[in-house]
Amino acid sequence: MRRIYDSRALERTNDDPFAPDEDEARDGPRTIDWAAFSHAFMPTALRHRALAVSVSTDARRYESGDPVDITITFRNRLPFPIRLRTESPNRWLWTVDGLRAASKLPPAVPDRPAAFAFTRGERKTFRRQWPQRIQVADDEWEPVDPGTYTIAVRIARADAADRGLVDSTTIEITD
Repeated sequence: MRRIYDSRALERTNDDPFAPDEDEARDGPRTIDWAAFSHAFMPTALRHRALAVSVSTDARRYESGDPVDITITFRNRLPFPIRLRTESPNRWLWTVDGLRAASKLPPAVPDRPAAFAFTRGERKTFRRQWPQRIQVADDEWEPVDPGTYTIAVRIARADAADRGLVDSTTIEITD
């Protein structure tokens, strides 16, 4: 039996299939930034239609004081990446009867442009919990009365409703 050091196996230097070629090492690998490519060449209207927005809760009826578990899902329906411009670094927002994050206070994050990016077919899921209270001051929350409330979610754009980038669900709070 031959030993490995008696063979020529140790002399082979070019057998690594992952080693860069001389040309590749000099010029660098050639890759395409597909997110930038699709953003540059895909029509804006198609990018908006590609994104599915949904909001759901764990129940339709809640007893007064029970927390409401909210699930928000964004899904890219296309087989290539998309990127949407937003008006805020908070790329999406949720509301309770039109109150952003169930608060009467102005948003803490200043509005400045950002982008919401998705890889091909990507699904992003977020969870929030609403304790059936509305924030009225930095350290003060008021409980809500029994009744019907609309929980909505949208991409942080002024034209989100026109572009179909919103969803809502209705819950009932009972006494």
